[in-house]
Amino acid sequence: MAAQISSDIATEVDIIVRKKDSFYLKVTLTKADGSVYNFSTYNIAELLVTNANDSSIREFLSKSDAVTLPKVASAISIADAATGELVISTAGGNMDIPKGSYVYVLSIENTDANPNEKITLMYGKFKVN
Repeated sequence: MAAQISSDIATEVDIIVRKKDSFYLKVTLTKADGSVYNFSTYNIAELLVTNANDSSIREFLSKSDAVTLPKVASAISIADAATGELVISTAGGNMDIPKGSYVYVLSIENTDANPNEKITLMYGKFKVN
């Protein structure tokens, strides 16, 4: 059997929310050795929720650019990136999502790097009750 090397650091985590309720999730990113992951060189974070057809249901963004649903601006804080902390928070009005099961990907990106650096941190099911 051949040895394997994986650069995939993403963790599978399922998220369950309630339709029209506010959504808050605080994540502290750690490395395999338990130390915190410093992602302070990354300037964008995104939690992308899609349906079975890969169509966007919600895009929770760290950017504050004026956007309309399904995009939600300033829903992710990466202010404490040096301590490995990422916070996703949005009001219930942004969570008016039809009940059902979706999938999501949480990623961070450094758009100042050439080429851009993007890392998927978490992925999994996104269930709306």
